Amino acid sequence: MDLVSRLSQDVQAALKAGQKDRLNVLRMLLSDAKTADLKKMTPEQAVAAYAKKLAKSIEEYQNYGKTAEAEQLKRELAVVQEYLPQKASPEETERLIEQFLAQHPFTAKDFGKAMGAFMRAHGSQVDAATANQILKQKLSA
Repeated sequence: MDLVSRLSQDVQAALKAGQKDRLNVLRMLLSDAKTADLKKMTPEQAVAAYAKKLAKSIEEYQNYGKTAEAEQLKRELAVVQEYLPQKASPEETERLIEQFLAQHPFTAKDFGKAMGAFMRAHGSQVDAATANQILKQKLSA
């Protein structure tokens, strides 16, 4: 089932269950997913962009001491994360990096090139920050 269909079904379920907060988030996601092609992105990328925007807003609210608003956004982010593809664990990411480095002879000086090539090959599977940290360790060793 594609993401738009799944979101449509979940909107209906939330509506029937009377889950107003969840319904509002799902409607926003559904709207973003449906209009993603206008922005030249996939529905999955639109959901990821919304999650990123929420995470940034949470950080800003916390910096300003607005904990109630930050907690509300955390609950919204939890709903959004249900629709994001699962990223590889740090252990799986390390294994992917080791396989990648076995096939591509990069040195510590080539970190930027190595990171770019790795993310092109595995970007949708891994967390970029985790991959960055592990790749730096592997190349400097």
